Amino acid sequence: MIEEMLEKVKDGDRIALAKLITMIEKDEKIRKEVVKKIFACPLKAKIVCFTGPPGVGKSTLIDHVLSILTEEGNKVGVILFDPRSPYTGGSLLGDRIRMQRHATNPNVFIRSLSCADNPEGVSRTVKDIIKVMAFSGMDYIIVETVGTGQIAVEVSYICHTTVLVLMPNMGDDIQMMKAGILETADIYVINKGDLEGAELTEAYLRDNVEKRNGWESPIIRTVGYNRATVLPLAEKIKEHIKRESYRYHQKIKCLLTTMFLDCVSNEALKFLKNDWKEFEEMIKNVEECKIDYYTATEKFFEKFKKEVLSK
Repeated sequence: MIEEMLEKVKDGDRIALAKLITMIEKDEKIRKEVVKKIFACPLKAKIVCFTGPPGVGKSTLIDHVLSILTEEGNKVGVILFDPRSPYTGGSLLGDRIRMQRHATNPNVFIRSLSCADNPEGVSRTVKDIIKVMAFSGMDYIIVETVGTGQIAVEVSYICHTTVLVLMPNMGDDIQMMKAGILETADIYVINKGDLEGAELTEAYLRDNVEKRNGWESPIIRTVGYNRATVLPLAEKIKEHIKRESYRYHQKIKCLLTTMFLDCVSNEALKFLKNDWKEFEEMIKNVEECKIDYYTATEKFFEKFKKEVLSK
């Protein structure tokens, strides 16, 4: 069944792609099986991440970039993350409403996802979903993340180019980003650039953005309703991707190592919780403040080495 779906996905079947992504989201075993089968396949997709605070106009900019890329004959996949309710687990998934004009375009595939287990918008499965999208023959994959912050730096490790979208008069919001995504973005966009305060925001960025690896990150002013202002952004994205292709391969090596260690960590925790009763007792002791977490960690490894590794 999986092999048959993968063949359809590889041939560009969008319905099969949508169904497979749903299966990957719901079933961890299927996700692992799919990744194992396509892992060695060469993929051509260029991955671009748009990040920034809610309300700055990321989705509107992506809508224009989509038009520009598809008019050039590219196939583009889009992953939109929306905040999830901490109470119901539901997600409005409203960002795709701004891209409805692309719904019937055969060269566009849009998928909305709730941000699931990561409040910063990059779920544990997104890297695998990106790989499946790329396997379907996409030339570009655009990922829109929810919010910014130090955790959101993670997005820079799954894409060729990171676009940070801001707007005038953000004040302390930019200060908060200074030690996080502000340092890792490749392109800066001041959307709603026709508003008062755009000059001040641009001046602040020029004073705080540093040149990295010979690339001087451009600062582009856009106006969401004016497509002409987005054209320079699309050109800079393509320029950066072409320039950074080698460094991206180096980033992928680090990413694969991180993902391997993450998988090992998850499986180890499952093993400890399911097959070692003393581990649960240690957790309870920490929760009930009977022992501090440093001492608990030391005792845990003493017992683990003695009772598990020595067998």
